[in-house]
Amino acid sequence: MAVLGINLEKNGFRYCVLDGSRDAPSLIHYEKVQTNNFPNAQQLMNWYETTFQNLITRFAPESIGIKVSLNAKKAEIAPWYYPLGILHNIAYQNRISTFEFVSGNFTASKFDMDKSINIYDHIDQRFGVFQPKWDKNQKYALLSAWMIMK
Repeated sequence: MAVLGINLEKNGFRYCVLDGSRDAPSLIHYEKVQTNNFPNAQQLMNWYETTFQNLITRFAPESIGIKVSLNAKKAEIAPWYYPLGILHNIAYQNRISTFEFVSGNFTASKFDMDKSINIYDHIDQRFGVFQPKWDKNQKYALLSAWMIMK
């Protein structure tokens, strides 16, 4: 079954959908999703709710991995943490397990690889390089999904 990885950002989020197994993951879809300029937090959170629900409906993930940041500045609290609560609530309503990670969780040893391997370079070798959005933020979404695969 598919798993969904999400990396929340200040002006949107990245997501990645993987299928298969932890040893043989298959990249189904990835995307950078940007928010519009909403006049208030209520409208922004309504957008997140609709967007997250659409992702769950489209991909029917069995679980969701979420990369979170622990160092939000005041301006980043609403775009990072409020959507996180909405995502957890939607997952709960849909009986989907959620798991949170920080960037320090993404090490080669977590994937049964030698510690000397650069996990971000390994992603390029294993899944390919996709331009223009294939950066570290997109890889956080992929790693969040890959971490929860069985």
